[in-house]
Amino acid sequence: MKLPKDLNTKLEALITFLKEKKIIVAFSGGVDSSLLAFLSKKYAKDTLLITERSILYPEEEIKEASQFAKKYGINHMIIERNPLLNEEFLSNPSNRCYICKLGLYNDIIEIKKAKYFDLILDGSNIDDLSDYRPGMQALKELNISTPYIDFKIKKKEIRMISKNYRLDVQSKPSMACFSSRIPYGQAINQNKLIMIREGEKFLKNTFNLKQLRVRLHEPNLARIELLLEDLTNVLTSNTLNLIKKKFKELGFTYITIDIEGFRSGSMNEVLNFNLN
Repeated sequence: MKLPKDLNTKLEALITFLKEKKIIVAFSGGVDSSLLAFLSKKYAKDTLLITERSILYPEEEIKEASQFAKKYGINHMIIERNPLLNEEFLSNPSNRCYICKLGLYNDIIEIKKAKYFDLILDGSNIDDLSDYRPGMQALKELNISTPYIDFKIKKKEIRMISKNYRLDVQSKPSMACFSSRIPYGQAINQNKLIMIREGEKFLKNTFNLKQLRVRLHEPNLARIELLLEDLTNVLTSNTLNLIKKKFKELGFTYITIDIEGFRSGSMNEVLNFNLN
């Protein structure tokens, strides 16, 4: 696959940036951080991947991240974090992502200092600037490098480059932490996160779905977002009864299907409404 000339120029600039540096990649296992990991291993002086394990992410994502690192022979460290110890995070303010990123990257900075690495890379891309992303402020404050933003690389371009290198993650759906499924201002707790985690796991495994969200609204209302093309497969009397039974077992009182379908960052729509 031949990349467009402008994208190839961006890629060359990114590669030049990576060369002769000791790099830590904040590694979720998604397409963005996986491409940074691959390129860093290929062109940087030394590379270490750091993945956070916590209640905010499915264990399957940790396993896939480990498999990617092993496949490409990249040093990989998994750090354990418990964001539920932070009372400010539990209150779920609109800058929740800032609080979480600050904690994670401060931990990574300590590892960077101890192991004498040069840079920490984050996989945020230029498209992220068009949405409400309070975590970006934490990256700026802590001097975390965001090369996709610096070189104006978009999400679709990251997928194109990943396809060019034949990376398995090239078409991997976007993933966000489970706390993003709870509306701002509604408290976060372990039970809610488990309900969301198990609800999404059930839907993915039962109906072979790749992309979805289970949003949890008070009082214990599930708002299920599916890709529009998946709605017709799920909206039958038999499947709805299966979903109802499982979600009631998980503790949901009300179960709804969002007819607008899956959309990343839908919890931010209320913020946009308030700003207008």
